[in-house]
Parts: sequence; structure tokens; C-alpha cells
Amino acid sequence: MSSNQKIEASSLLVTTVKGVGEKVSLNLSKLGIQTIEDLLFHFPINYQDRTKLNKIAALEPDQEFVVQGVIEKVSQTFVPRKMLLVKIKDTTGHIYLRFFYYFPGLRNVFKEGSKIQVAGISRLGRYGLETIHPDYELILNDEFKPQILPKYRLTKGISQQKMRNLIQAAIELVKNKGIEIQDYLPKNSLKPLNEAIINLHQPNPHSNINEYLIGGASEFRRRVALEEIIANKISYLSVREQNKIKKTHCFSDKKLADQILRKLSFNLTQDQENAYEEIFNDISCETPMLRLLQGDVGSGKTIVAALIASSIVADNKQVAILAPTTILANQHYHNFVQWFGCDDEIELLTSKIAVKEKRQIYQKIQSGKTKIIIGTHAVFQKDVVYKNLSLVIYDEQHRFGVSQRLKLKEKSENFPHQLLLSATPIPRTMAMGVLSGLDVSTIKSLPPNRKPIVTSTLPNKRRGALISRIKSAISEGAQVYWVCPLIDESETELIGIEDLEKILSKEFKPDDYQIIHGKMKDADKERILRAFKDKKTKILLATTVIEVGIDVPNANIMVIENSERFGLSQLHQLRGRVGRGERDSFCILMHSDALTELAEQRLNIISSTTDGFVIAEEDLTLRGPGDILGLSQTGQPSFNFYDLLADEKLQSEANKLALEIVKMPIETQQKIVERWFPAHLELSDV
Repeated sequence: MSSNQKIEASSLLVTTVKGVGEKVSLNLSKLGIQTIEDLLFHFPINYQDRTKLNKIAALEPDQEFVVQGVIEKVSQTFVPRKMLLVKIKDTTGHIYLRFFYYFPGLRNVFKEGSKIQVAGISRLGRYGLETIHPDYELILNDEFKPQILPKYRLTKGISQQKMRNLIQAAIELVKNKGIEIQDYLPKNSLKPLNEAIINLHQPNPHSNINEYLIGGASEFRRRVALEEIIANKISYLSVREQNKIKKTHCFSDKKLADQILRKLSFNLTQDQENAYEEIFNDISCETPMLRLLQGDVGSGKTIVAALIASSIVADNKQVAILAPTTILANQHYHNFVQWFGCDDEIELLTSKIAVKEKRQIYQKIQSGKTKIIIGTHAVFQKDVVYKNLSLVIYDEQHRFGVSQRLKLKEKSENFPHQLLLSATPIPRTMAMGVLSGLDVSTIKSLPPNRKPIVTSTLPNKRRGALISRIKSAISEGAQVYWVCPLIDESETELIGIEDLEKILSKEFKPDDYQIIHGKMKDADKERILRAFKDKKTKILLATTVIEVGIDVPNANIMVIENSERFGLSQLHQLRGRVGRGERDSFCILMHSDALTELAEQRLNIISSTTDGFVIAEEDLTLRGPGDILGLSQTGQPSFNFYDLLADEKLQSEANKLALEIVKMPIETQQKIVERWFPAHLELSDV
């Protein structure tokens, strides 16, 4: 290969790298590594600090260390198992190196009297201080070379040292063999991409490790973070641009919507009216809509979605509404039947429906007689054939991935309009940084009849006082949600649903409470919820299965056990199940008698505000974006380098560069997106 001839790293298989044969290549493929570029973009998830030399006598158990010493004794034992034991000493003390799995010649590597440098984790063993399978290097003198070693995500058959060696070999190809990492970004103010990548794999040993991790100040991290957020922006901007050339049905009939509005016992809020008009304007155009409708818990997103659906029904077309749980699907079905005033054009479709009944429903859907299909994942199964699917509504959109949206989109001959509903408000910073190519409508205000929810925290030691308060409340007609998180058997200090049932059985009558959880049959869950809605049951003891969409106006007390175990957004979702009726509403957050600082912070925030948008911003600050939007469920990215808060100053440059890149050939855009978010390439088909 000529030194002047440049070859893109993305075009060369990883087998080009020294040390990668068929077996290693197969193992690397499990990590998504197929090419040299993939290998170079397999960035460290952390770093190991080997910049300070320790004295053996100063080591504490469970401490990461680097020591230099002299090999004093080497011995091999076979009882109780085969083991190589190497004793080393420095001027202050000694430590044993223990090896259980080793090649036969290792015994001869260690020569008594030789100098050695060892890095590992110390522990107390039978003979004193020891370390198991440490890293080691025989040295000729006492010179110490500080190092910062990268730590990578691995798979079976690939060790940390092996991965380091392979990436080092790939870097040598880039430096010396004319292989280049294509830099797709237009001219910018940051470091060249090649330089940034090499320095992230091989940090300067005199630098601060934290500067290289997500949110750190390293100019090399910021360069890679810039490309990562741009790739995300391009994926959405590309969707929008490609959407413009697609054609679909236009809908402009508001007559049925007006009929529904006249029958309602309440008026829409200004935010609801604004959201409705924004969405209606979208569906009245021939460009397929892709819009997110976000609103706080109980803000009235569903009625807005129903009004939009009415325009599609009025034009004799079909609407599919996808809910994450059977409970929520059932609730939507009953609400839509009530609002539309009929049930012959609306069907509920879940996996639990009998086969014979399903076949009848399938026939009605295929013939076009059924206009609104509400259900769980059953709505996109292969046996479901739509006549003219024109609008898809995803409730709690973050629970559905790209592949699920693709399946439902493929049920339509044209490109259906898509409306995504979310009761988890997206922080402003995240919306600007992550969803910059997605149209968003927001409902912030709650209906005027919603009473504020009084939230308080209570340590477990005051449970007796709570039970007395609950007894008094239910005697006056109140109803209670009592929620427990799922816990492991080993977590003996936490209250589980079975523990709570034992407590309640001693304090309340058997008819006062019922249990509901996710593992129950749908029919049983529906029966228990119906009894609760009909006020036959006073206390509903539940797992977080009731988190989404349950609407029982008479229920006005929410008790959450082990509340310190929940994130802010989930606590807010659970709290939103109450405050829907005429009674004053309360949320009691039970917690351990001793709280961590972070847990106390969370509980103070949730107690001080009922504004979901404020809570979302606080949640972002406390937990970071990765926990709020995860790629596995949402199709939204969990970033490796870009930090929404620390990198806010990169936004303007990222926006400018992204707009330049979307003018480039589509192949270039796809290469950038594929480098960072390969799953996002599917978005253009959604």
C-alpha cells in the first residue's frame, strides 16, 4: 500500500488488523465490530488510573494499586487446587500474587531477585496481603512510567488486554499505513477527528481521567461529542426531509369532533385547544405527520387524540391506537365508546381475546367496518389486515421501539399519520438537543377541576400513624392506591407486596383491599379494577402496573412504599393516579428511616412541586439523559460522549453544522448516522 494512498477505515474488515483471525473476528462481531472503523469507534467506557506508585505497607484491602518490588519467592502448589504463588517485596513490606489459571511456562517467567511492576486490587488472604491475577511487567530498573489504561466493553473470548492490543494495532495502521477515519463534519472549531479518537484511546498520563468521561472538559471528548449529537440531529432532520416527499391522505372534517365536544361535561383548556389545532393542521396536509404530543399527568392528551381520530373516522378511514398495557387499552376503549357514542365501529384487540372472537374482529377490520382499533401489540400482528389505516396513535410512546412502529406502519398501503403521546414531559434541554427534528405539541396546564395533590414523606417507623389515618379516610368513603416496587428476595430490609398484605390483613377487613400485579391474568386484573372503580374495594394494593393511565376519580390517596427506590418521573406518574375527583387528594411517600443524600434530594423535589416539567428538568440533572430516554425501548439515543448539560455550548455549532450536512448527499448523512446510531436509519421508514 502506498504511503500516499488513503483508504477509509470503514471499508476495511477488522481481519486486516494484526491478531484478528476468524475466531477473534466472530467474537468482535458480537460487539458490533466488523470493520477497522468499528474497532476505533469502540471507545473506552472508563479508565484505570496507574499514574501513582504505591508503597506495599500503605495498601488497604480492596484498593487499586501499582507497586514495584523484587521477586522474593516463587512456589507452585496443587492442594486444594493448582496455584502459582509469587511473593514480592519493596522497602516497606510484601504482597503475594496468586494465579489459578495460567499457562505452564508462567512459573519460569518469574525469577527470584528480578524486578517487577504489579497492578491489581489488594485483599487480605490466608498469608496476609495478596492480589489475584494482577497485571505485571518485568522491569530492568526502578523507573516508573505512569499510565492511564482504557477499559472497554467486552464479550466472551476478548480480554481487556486483548482489546487494548487490537485497538493499538488499528491506531498504528491509521498512523503509518495510510488508513484514515473519514471526517464528515464541515470545518469546525474543535480538534481533528483522528487526533480526538487516538487520544481517547491513549490519554496523556498527566491528564485528569474525568475529563475524558461523559461531561468532561477534554477537547478530544468534546470533538467526538459534537459529531455524536450532530448524528442524532441529522437522523431526525433526515426523517423530516424525507417525509416531505411522501404523500398521504388529507383530513379536514371537524363535524364529528364538534359533536364530541358538545357532549363533554367540561371545556378544553387553552393548551388542549392549541395542541388540537397544531395536530389538525398536520393531518390536513398531504405530508405524513410525525408529531409528539406531550403533557403532564392528567392534562387531557387522550381527548385531544380522540378529536383528531374523529376526522379520520369521518372520512371513512381507520385509526389504530397502541397502548402498552391491556389495562390502559381497556380504559381507552371505554372512553372512546363513550365519546363517540357507539361501539359498532370501535374494537378492542388484545392477545387475551378468544380465537373465535378475534377472527370476527379481523374480518371487520379488513372490511373497513371497524374504524378505530384499540389494543396492545396485537394490533400489528400479521393476521391483522387493515383496509385503509391512516392514523396511528402510540400512547406512552417511550414504551415502543422503532421495530414496533415499523410493523404498524407496514399495515398501511400509504404513509399513515403518526401521533406519539407521552405523559413523561421531555426537559426543554433534551427536546432542543435530542428531538430537534421532531414536531412537538405540549399541554402544560391541567383541567381547572383538578385539585392540587398534597405530597408528604413518612419514615417507616411512623407506619402506625399512617394506618390510623387510612382507616379514618376510608370510613368516610375515600379510596386508596397502595404501591410497592418489585424487590429481590435478598432485599430483606424493604417492604414487598407480600409483606404489606400481611400488615394490612391485621388492620383491615378482607373485603377492604385487593391485590393487583403484572403477573395476573388480564381477566383477573380487569375484575379487580372494576371492583375498585365501582367502590366495592377500598384499598388497591398494587405494583407499578397502575403507573400508566388508570383513572378512578374517587381514589384520592396514594401511598408509595420504598419511595426512595423510584426515580422522580415514576413517582410523579404514580402520584398522578389521584387528584382526579372532587375530594382533596394526598400522596404519602414511605421511606427507610435512613436515606442517602440523593434519595433525600429526590423526595424533597417531588414533595415541593406537582409540575411535571419542573420535575423532568430536575430528573435530568440528577440522573442524566441515559436513564430518561433509553435506546432499547424508545429508539432515542443514550449518548456515549454528549452530555445535555455539560455540552450545552456545543448546541449552536451542532445546529449549524447539521443544517450544512443535510444538504450533502444522502449517502454521507447515512454514514454519519450509522457510525453512531445505526438503529436510527430505520426511523426514515417509520
